[in-house]
Amino acid sequence: MVRCEKVLGTLGGRVVAAAGVLLIAISAYGLGIQEGSVRPTGATQSERSIADGRQVFENRCAGCHGIDGRGGERAPDIATSAKTQRRSDSALAQIINSGIASAGMPAFSTLDASTRRALVRYLRFLQGKTGSAALPGNPQNGKVIFFGRARCSECHLAAGAGGFIAPDLSSYGRARPGEEIRDAIVKPGQPSSDSRGTVTIATRAGLTLTGVLRNEDNFSLQLQSLGGAFYLLMKSDVASMRRDWNSLMPADYGSTLSVGELNDLVSFLISVAQRDKSSPDPNENEPSDEEE
Repeated sequence: MVRCEKVLGTLGGRVVAAAGVLLIAISAYGLGIQEGSVRPTGATQSERSIADGRQVFENRCAGCHGIDGRGGERAPDIATSAKTQRRSDSALAQIINSGIASAGMPAFSTLDASTRRALVRYLRFLQGKTGSAALPGNPQNGKVIFFGRARCSECHLAAGAGGFIAPDLSSYGRARPGEEIRDAIVKPGQPSSDSRGTVTIATRAGLTLTGVLRNEDNFSLQLQSLGGAFYLLMKSDVASMRRDWNSLMPADYGSTLSVGELNDLVSFLISVAQRDKSSPDPNENEPSDEEE
């Protein structure tokens, strides 16, 4: 009997302890505290990349300030503006956070500090004031690689020369940091690579075609073959169509091209974009403090 009382006492203690743990867990849940959400004092957010800053700029800012930051109908130039260039990074981050109500600029207080810093870094890139804006290599060597052993020109057009099966890269380097361009080259499967994939069509007449689908409606489709030829096909004449969303780009540039050659190729793409880029007077459209 005594032994049973000891066992029951032990069990009772465990039940009380378990109930206490459960109560703490319920309280923590009610307070919104979740496992792993409490960080040690002094913990910092992971830094966002300049590529993240570009995406935020294009989603939140380009609609008013222009894709290159040089202004539009609704907002002033913040790329070549000397006044904006003279502002400190912290001042720009504060404007992003609080907005300028008198000028109609909204506050983006929902962006965390790391994202605001990435956005400022990208703005500095558009202003030509970051290391990313400088050419990392030799553009002339990059041109030889583009039209030579890398065989980029077989699919891509650049500066009016090259193929048509893949996107025109003449302006690709205009608003992209060098590291983002490099990633698109060595990681062609990533969303930033502008990959379109290919389709293979078998017609009822026995013809098999592989290429890029350019246009499609309910009754017809237009295919550009890998050789550049265009085919207009009625869907009633198509026996089967198979889509392959993998990138047309080789996936081994990271190993077949050296670091120096990649830098040269990136420099070529940036220089091609800069060559056709207009350079307005920095004093033109100069905004006042309230207009920025």
